[in-house]
Amino acid sequence: MEPAAKTAAVKTAVEAVVDFARRRRHGLILGALMALAATAYSTLSLVKFATFKASVFDLVIFDQAVRGYARFGPPAVPSVGMSYGMGMDFLQLGDHFSPILAVLAPLYWLHDDPRTLLVAQAVLLALAAIPIRRYAERRLGTVPAHLVAAAYLVSWPVAQAAGFDFHEAAFVPLLSAIMIERFDADRPAWGVVAAAGLLLVKEDMGLLVAGFGVYLLLTRRRLEGAAFVFFSLGALVMIRGVLMPMAGSPPAGFHWAYGAWGTSLGEVVLAVARDPAGALWQMVSPEVKVDTLAFLLWPVLLTALASPLTLVAVPLVVERFLSDRPQWWGTEFQYNAFVVAILFCAGADGVHRLRGRLAARRERRAGEEEAAERPEGEMPEAGRTDTERPEAGRSEAGSPEAGSPEGGTPTGNRSADGPVNRRVRWDPVPHWAVAILVVGLTLVPKFALGNLVESSFYEGEPHVAAAREAVAAVPDGVVVEAVNSVGPALTARTTVLLWGPQSHNAPWVVADVARWSYPFGDFDSQRRRVDEALVNGYRKVYDRDGYIVLNRPS
Repeated sequence: MEPAAKTAAVKTAVEAVVDFARRRRHGLILGALMALAATAYSTLSLVKFATFKASVFDLVIFDQAVRGYARFGPPAVPSVGMSYGMGMDFLQLGDHFSPILAVLAPLYWLHDDPRTLLVAQAVLLALAAIPIRRYAERRLGTVPAHLVAAAYLVSWPVAQAAGFDFHEAAFVPLLSAIMIERFDADRPAWGVVAAAGLLLVKEDMGLLVAGFGVYLLLTRRRLEGAAFVFFSLGALVMIRGVLMPMAGSPPAGFHWAYGAWGTSLGEVVLAVARDPAGALWQMVSPEVKVDTLAFLLWPVLLTALASPLTLVAVPLVVERFLSDRPQWWGTEFQYNAFVVAILFCAGADGVHRLRGRLAARRERRAGEEEAAERPEGEMPEAGRTDTERPEAGRSEAGSPEAGSPEGGTPTGNRSADGPVNRRVRWDPVPHWAVAILVVGLTLVPKFALGNLVESSFYEGEPHVAAAREAVAAVPDGVVVEAVNSVGPALTARTTVLLWGPQSHNAPWVVADVARWSYPFGDFDSQRRRVDEALVNGYRKVYDRDGYIVLNRPS
C-alpha cells in the first residue's frame, strides 16, 4: 500500500473512532464511572477477604448455595443447617428464599471460589447506574443524570453492601431501578420481568413490589397497580407459608423478629392496626432509626419526600424498624441497599416536581405583575383580536418565542416602548445534581469506601500470617468447624461449618482463642470450647497467635 493510501486509511480510522466517541460519549462516560465503581467495590471486598475480615455468616452460606446450583444439585448450606440443628443437607431456600442465586452458578464453572461472588456483587451494584441514569435523564437532562448516577455509585448504602461479604441485596438496586425505569418509559414488559425477579431475591421482596403497586395506583395506573399489589402480596404469603416450610423452614421462619407484635404476619398486621401510635413511636425509637432515615434521605437532599415513588421503599423500612433486631436498624450492614436505587430515582423525580412548582409559581407571579401594570380599561392579551395586539404584524423573529433558548421559556419580554424586563429563571436541577454528588463524596470517609484510602486497610492485622498458616494446616476435602473469620478462606476446598458453642463433631476444627468471634456470647467460652475438644480426643495440629487447629484422629 502506498504511503498516501496508508495515511488516508489511518486518518479515516481515527475519524471513525472520534465520530463513534462523539456519538457514544454519554454511554462511554457512564461506562467508565461504572467500571471505576465496580473496581472500587471489588477491591474493598477482596482486600477484606484476604485479610480475614470476611465471615462464614454470610459469605460461606452463599458460596455453598451457589456451588450447589453450579453442580446441578440443591443449594445445600451445611454451615446454616448444622447451626440450626437441621443437618448437613439443609437448603438455603429454607433460610432465605433466594432462588435467584442460581443465575450466578455459571460463574462458578469459570472460577469456583467465594471471591467470584464478591466480584459479581460489585458488578451488579454498579450496573444499577444504567437504569437510574435513564430515569433521571428523562426528567433532568443528560448532565444532571450523569451526576445522579455518580452520586448513586459513591453512595454509602452501596458501599456498605459491597464491604460486608456477599448478600442477595446485590440484585435489588438493579432490578428495582429497571422496574421503575421501564414503567416510567411506558414499556412495562421488562418492568414486570424485573418485578418477578425481585420476588426471587428474598422472601420479603413482595413488600417492595406491593409498594410499587401502590405507587402505580397513586399515579392513575390503577389496573397495573392493583395487579402488582395483589400478586406480590399473594406471592409473599405463598413463599413464607408454603415454599419455605417445604424447604425446611419453621412456619415463622428462622429470622422472625416481631415477638412484641405477634407470632405471624397476620398477627403483626392486626396488632399494628390496633395500636398505630405505638407503631409510629417504634419507627423513631431508639434514636438510631432517626439517624438511619436521615442518612437515607440526605444523599438526595430530602427531595425524595416530594415524590410518591418514595412509597415503594416504605414497606421495607417499616419491616426493619418494627423488628426487635438492633442490627436491622442502623447503617452498618447491607440492609439499606434494598432501597437505595428507589430513593435516588425518587430524589430525581422529587426535584423535577419541585422545578415544575417553581415554574408554575413564577408564571402566576408574572401574570399578576402584568395585570397590575396593564392600563385601566385595556383588555388582556387573550381578549384581543390579532389586529388589536401591539405585536400584530411583527415578524416571527421578533416574537418572544424566537428569543428564547432552544424554543424554551423566554428570558425576557420586550414592551411596546422597547426596554427589556428580564426575569431570572433559576433552575434548581443543576445545583441539586452537583450538590448530591458533593454530599455523596463527603460521606465516603464515614463508610466502607473510606477504607480504600487508608494504607493500614491493605496491610491487615498482625495475626493475618498466623491465620493463613492455620488455613494451610487443614487438608482438602474435609469437614471443618472454622471460626467465623477463617471459614471463607477454606470454603472453596472444604465443607465449612461455623465454629460455635455447640460442637458438630467435625474431624477438623480451626479455633481462635485470642479474639472474640461470633456466635460466642463471651470470650472465655471460646477457650473452654477448645479445652473440651482436647478432652474429647482432639489433638493440636497448629497453635500460633491464638489460632488453634485441632484434628480428631479417625
